Amino acid sequence: KNKPADNKKKEPPKADPNKVYNIEIGDSFTIGPENAKVTIIEWMDFQWPYCAKSVSMMDDIEKKYPNDVRVVIKHFPLSFHKQAKKTALYSMAAERQGKFKEMYHKIMENYRSLKSNEDLPRQYAEEMGLDMVQFDKDMQDPALEARLNKETNQLRQSGIPRLSVPKFLINGKEPQGRSLEIFSAIIDAELKKK
Repeated sequence: KNKPADNKKKEPPKADPNKVYNIEIGDSFTIGPENAKVTIIEWMDFQWPYCAKSVSMMDDIEKKYPNDVRVVIKHFPLSFHKQAKKTALYSMAAERQGKFKEMYHKIMENYRSLKSNEDLPRQYAEEMGLDMVQFDKDMQDPALEARLNKETNQLRQSGIPRLSVPKFLINGKEPQGRSLEIFSAIIDAELKKK
C-alpha cells in the first residue's frame, strides 16, 4: 500500500533576524579595522556560484565602509565540491604570504575552472610571485587543515538554521536577503546604535 504523495514541500527552517550568534573570529582571515563597529562573518565555498556572486557585494561594502566594517572570511567547503577543500587550503597558504585577497579574487573569477584543474591556485601563486617553496611547505602544514575544520565546525555547531553558503552574519545576526541595499541598511542601523 503506497501512501499518497505529500505534495507539501517542507519549508526550510526560517532564520530569526533577531537572534545573535556568537562566533569566535579566531585566526580566520579578516579585512578591515579590528576595532570596526560592525563585523560581517562570511562562510564560503570556492566552487559555489553564489559565493562567487557575493564577492563584488563584499568589495562594495569594504569601499563604502572602510573604517566601520570588518569582514571575516571563514571556509565551508561543501562535500560535493571535490576541489573546494584543497582550494581553501591554497588560499590559506597564500594568506601566509599576505596574498589571500588576491588569491580569493583570482579563484572566484575562475571558479568554474577548478573542476578540471584543482591545482589552478598553485599556478596563481606562481603568477603572484609567491615563494613557492614556502607555499608548498605551508600546503602540507596540518595547522591549515585544523583551521579549515574549525571554521567549518563553527557553522555546523552554530545553531544557524540553514547550513548553506554564502552564510553571512552582521554583528552576529543573519541578514534577511543578500544585497548591498539590505546589508547597508543593517550596517547603517548598527552604526547608529553606537
